[in-house]
Amino acid sequence: MSIDALGIIREEADLLAAALTATDPEQKVPTCPDWTATDLLWHFTEVHEFWGGILAQGVTDEEAAQKVEESAAPRPERLDELLERRAAATEALVAQLEARDDEEPAWFWYSAEQSVGVIRRMQVHEATIHRVDAELAAGRTVTSIPPQVAHDGLDHVLQVMWPAVSEWIPQWAETRPVALVEITADAGLPRRLLISRWSGTRPRDGQEFDAPVGRLVADGETTENLPRAAASGSPFALDVWAWGRGLALEHASGQSEKVEVIGDDEAVVQMEALIGEGHD
Repeated sequence: MSIDALGIIREEADLLAAALTATDPEQKVPTCPDWTATDLLWHFTEVHEFWGGILAQGVTDEEAAQKVEESAAPRPERLDELLERRAAATEALVAQLEARDDEEPAWFWYSAEQSVGVIRRMQVHEATIHRVDAELAAGRTVTSIPPQVAHDGLDHVLQVMWPAVSEWIPQWAETRPVALVEITADAGLPRRLLISRWSGTRPRDGQEFDAPVGRLVADGETTENLPRAAASGSPFALDVWAWGRGLALEHASGQSEKVEVIGDDEAVVQMEALIGEGHD
């Protein structure tokens, strides 16, 4: 990444903590309705501790990653202790990232991306998007995201977050393409997103599944006869929209950022369903 990843992680983490410190600890987070403000702060702390541990221990496989997760210390009961632990976790993560090159191998939950670089990129957007969550919970006007960071945040969803879901589709499921959506930020080149649905009946208990999955269209791939739609907006609007925060942002006071989605009704419905899956 050409952006100042470590500076962004630090700055966004501090903004998140400041917003949550000024909020009722039991305030619900509108973009993560199962969480309170304190839950969000704890989640953010856990994330930084986990990935700092992955890097510090040189983890490159699933089994070792599981051990890092299982060794985590319990959640503090006092808010001041949690705030101190968050600050320490952020600094430990940043120190590990600072000491490593992007090309260095490291475990990540998407098999196509196994390097320090994808962890660095993920933590930039984890911090940025959860800072948006924190400001929404606090009832503040949401701080904008710089265009270069927002562009990369959108690309991270398209290149990592959505396609990674395909690795968790069970073997008994069937997958069928259902829509093509062109996503364009500020009149730039469109990203062509293929939306499919995987569905089937789980053999062990007969439970039915039907869910969307998205990925970028491969070079030379045929997408004819699919319902089509187009999504456009500023990099900031598209970034928070792709991360599932767009609707809450539109409803926040002082915000005018919005993604326009037009086209075939079926394609629009499938795009909304994919966005509805969300990312915590």
